[in-house]
Amino acid sequence: MTVTEQLPTGPAPAAGRPGGEPRTLLRLRPEVVVTAQGDDLELSHPWGRQRVHALGAATVRRIAALTEDTVDLGELDRLGDGGRLFHLLRRFPYLVTTSLTDPLGEPLATAVPIARSAGLPAPVRPPDAVVLSRFAYLRRLPEEHAGACVLESPTAPFRLTLHRPAAGAFVAAVTAARPVAEAALLAGLTPAAGQALAGLLAGAGFLDDGAQGEPPLWDFHDLLFHARSRPGRHDYPSGGLFAHPEVAQLPAIPGAGAREDGTGIDLPVPDWDEVLARDPALSEVLEGRRSVRAYADTPVTLAQLAELLYRVARIRRVVPGDPADPHGYDVVDRPYPAGGATGELEVYLSVVRCDGLVPGVYRYDAAAHRLRPRPFAGPGDEAAFRELMTAAWRATGCTVDPQVLLTVTSRFGRLSWKYSQIAYALTLKHVGVVYQTLYLVATAMGLAPCGLGSGDTDAAARALGLDWTAESSVGEFLIGSRPAGVPRTAHGFADIVGESRADG
Repeated sequence: MTVTEQLPTGPAPAAGRPGGEPRTLLRLRPEVVVTAQGDDLELSHPWGRQRVHALGAATVRRIAALTEDTVDLGELDRLGDGGRLFHLLRRFPYLVTTSLTDPLGEPLATAVPIARSAGLPAPVRPPDAVVLSRFAYLRRLPEEHAGACVLESPTAPFRLTLHRPAAGAFVAAVTAARPVAEAALLAGLTPAAGQALAGLLAGAGFLDDGAQGEPPLWDFHDLLFHARSRPGRHDYPSGGLFAHPEVAQLPAIPGAGAREDGTGIDLPVPDWDEVLARDPALSEVLEGRRSVRAYADTPVTLAQLAELLYRVARIRRVVPGDPADPHGYDVVDRPYPAGGATGELEVYLSVVRCDGLVPGVYRYDAAAHRLRPRPFAGPGDEAAFRELMTAAWRATGCTVDPQVLLTVTSRFGRLSWKYSQIAYALTLKHVGVVYQTLYLVATAMGLAPCGLGSGDTDAAARALGLDWTAESSVGEFLIGSRPAGVPRTAHGFADIVGESRADG
């Protein structure tokens, strides 16, 4: 659905507006299809379809022409049906691009609505001094759109394509509050062009107006991630689009990785009847679940880790994809639910104290239910291991020396091969599901579980032997032996229902 904004097709450069005034040109988005039916027309676009009746033949022709040409906003009143045309464009503003040209007709910038809530960004008169929103960012488009540079912001319902370096220089100039005329001078623009560009930036929502203020409780990356990983605030293709057919799929079950040798350690498979006989009821476990940041003197055992990993993270089956289907892929079934069943999450163990395991790093082979040791290749790997454990210790508020750290990683390509825009958000949702499953199973088993809110991505990559751009840590979870004085289950519901109802 994303479009690369085309240069506005206005008059030749010599037809610039007298007096050196920039021009504002309106045009329908390139993906809008106009079907004329007498005095009526139908607009088909990525958000749906609209029918408009009784427009008159002249207006229908002008609307249809806007798929190939532009109309000057300043000259609409000179058209016989200009009022009706402008009214229609305001009725469907999310289908209209707004381009600003300099006095000679050369394009400067184009604002494209990326949300249905956007209105026409009619340039407004900016204040004497302007400053860019702290949420705005400038980036280049991919190679197939070489030369295009866009300004975006999660708070703005528009994407602004900058057609000339001077426009980008103007944006850079207003990263600090300064008068528009000064910013225009620094960018090499005329005062009138600078004023018009500042007005377009303000109308499209890219300036900090200082009145309403910007969301104070959001960090830049968090708000951007939220806005771009869910539909509604952008027009980028989103969902299961299989956008990378030219890239080979990652295998459903990863092979031996860096520093792995030998056959590994086969883990015992828990007995179904034994597990059922000793597991508490689900409600007792759910109500008794808590983070435990203290351990018994005797560490967790290899058999306990084996059962925990089997019940939480093993691969139950792989359903092969159809080789003849370009969108076919191997489906991975695990004990926890996951979007698309891509099976992108892996589990690594960093062991400090475990009865039956030598301290070090291991990868859980979820298909074979096996631990694959990853011996340290040198002092740097061992130092990274210590950094990883120190980060886990700090994440508990420096309250507990870890016995076993489970690092959950994501093989991102398993998701992004299928999903666009939402892949990283989806893997984080899967991590949350894994956390809850770990909590419930560990609680039922009488272990000490504690999910961590942060970890050291770089230390994890070095300690585990990973390329962090291909497979990286996305979650950390501590497991240890539960102290005798910490109950593992609850025997009734706890709530504040009565207190809350009494308060009103």
